[in-house]
Amino acid sequence: MDLVRTLLPGDGIFPEALRGIPAPPASLRLRGELGAPVARVAIVGAREADEYGRDMARRLARGLVRAGVSIISGGARGIDAEAHQGALEAGGHTVVVLAGGVDLPTPQLNRLLFERILEAGGALLSEYEDGTPVRDFRLVERNRLVSGLSDAVVVVRAGRGSGALITAGLARAQHRPLLAVPGDADHPLSEGPLRLLREGARLAATPADVLTCLGLAPGQQAELPLVELAPASRDLLGALTLSPRHLAEVARAAGLPTGAALAGLLTLELDGLCEQRPGQRFVRRSL
Repeated sequence: MDLVRTLLPGDGIFPEALRGIPAPPASLRLRGELGAPVARVAIVGAREADEYGRDMARRLARGLVRAGVSIISGGARGIDAEAHQGALEAGGHTVVVLAGGVDLPTPQLNRLLFERILEAGGALLSEYEDGTPVRDFRLVERNRLVSGLSDAVVVVRAGRGSGALITAGLARAQHRPLLAVPGDADHPLSEGPLRLLREGARLAATPADVLTCLGLAPGQQAELPLVELAPASRDLLGALTLSPRHLAEVARAAGLPTGAALAGLLTLELDGLCEQRPGQRFVRRSL
C-alpha cells in the first residue's frame, strides 16, 4: 500500500493555488506525488463521451504533458479517464481529484487506471477523510478543487446539465482561464462547449491553443518517422487519419490485401504510430 499523507496549508506540499479559492479545503489527503509541473491543466467533460471526445481528450493530454504540464481531472469514466490515460501514454504526470476517500477511489471500473497513475508518479487527491463514500453533493464540491488546482480548465464534451459545466462556472468564479473544444454544431455533446465559446471561452482545438493561453511556448511536435518506414508501412500510415477507418478501407487506400494491411497496421501499432479501435478500425496517433 502506498503512503497516504495529510496535507495542511503552509506545510510546503499543500497546493498554494487552493488556499485562495472560495471555501478552501482545510486539509487534503494525498496518495502519490503532486510533482512540480510547469503548469496544471484540468481536462473535463461528459461521462458518456463519444469517440471524438475521447480522442480529443487523449490528444490534448498527450500534447500538454510533453510540454511539462500536469493533467488534472476527476477520474470518472469518459473524458476524465481519457485525459488521465493520454497523460500516461505520453509518460506524463496526472492527478485524480476524488469525491470520496483516497483509500477507496471510485469508480471501481477505473481501479487499474488509478493504480497505473500511482505507479507512474501521479497522485490521487481528496479533501475527504479515508473511507468517505461518494455522494452527489461531494461531486460538486470536488469540482471546485479540480478547477482551483489548475492554471486553466478545458471542457471537451458536455451536454446540457453536465457536471463539466459546473466546473466551468467554478473556473470563472476562481478567475481561471476557460477553454472549450469545438464540435459538430448539431451534436448534443457540443452544446456545452459551444455555449462556453459564445460566452467568451477560448478555443482549444490543439495542445498549442492551451499552451498559448498559459503563456507557454508550444514545443515542436515530433514528426512521424516516415522516411525510416518500409514503403508498404508508409502507404498504410498515409491511409490513416485522426478519425477511425475500418481495416478494409485502409487496405484499399494503401493498395494492399487485407491480410497484409492488418499485419502492417499491427506493426505500426507496436511502434506507437497508430491505435486500434473496436471493430477493426484504426486511427493514426497524434504524436
